Amino acid sequence: MRNFPDINEIKLLEKNSQKNGSGIVHEELLGIWKFKYVWGKESDEIKNIPSSILQVLSATLELKSKNKEDQINFEIKNSINFGLLNITFIGRAELKGLRPLLAFYFEELKISISNLPIFNKKLKKPEDKKMPFFSLVGISTKDNWLCARGRGGGLAIWVKS
Repeated sequence: MRNFPDINEIKLLEKNSQKNGSGIVHEELLGIWKFKYVWGKESDEIKNIPSSILQVLSATLELKSKNKEDQINFEIKNSINFGLLNITFIGRAELKGLRPLLAFYFEELKISISNLPIFNKKLKKPEDKKMPFFSLVGISTKDNWLCARGRGGGLAIWVKS
């Protein structure tokens, strides 16, 4: 059984990260993160239906270094699986500011069935003002979880796999 923070602990982490930064660094973010739970914008309750759907679809967030010297930029992949069907968004992410924010955009959408590509589309980079991001709230390298608030206001927690 993993130790996750509850919503009150997360809110404290978030207040602290807004004032002092979360202290999350590039190295800690590297890897494959499996989606666990999401809370609504103004809610202290886990959104069970979206959380369950994203768990069933094995939603993952993968962050890789662009190169060893670069401590700011990542390659980002967001994917879901439905049986043999895999949908993956691939793009770039960048750590910004003290908090920090993980700003990202997707350059490519790939759909495959059993690792056979069936659809591939290049995507346009959004304007800077419309760029999606995660405000990084907290991380536990001991318990392998990451918590962040998305641009839309939802709060999510992932587990490193």
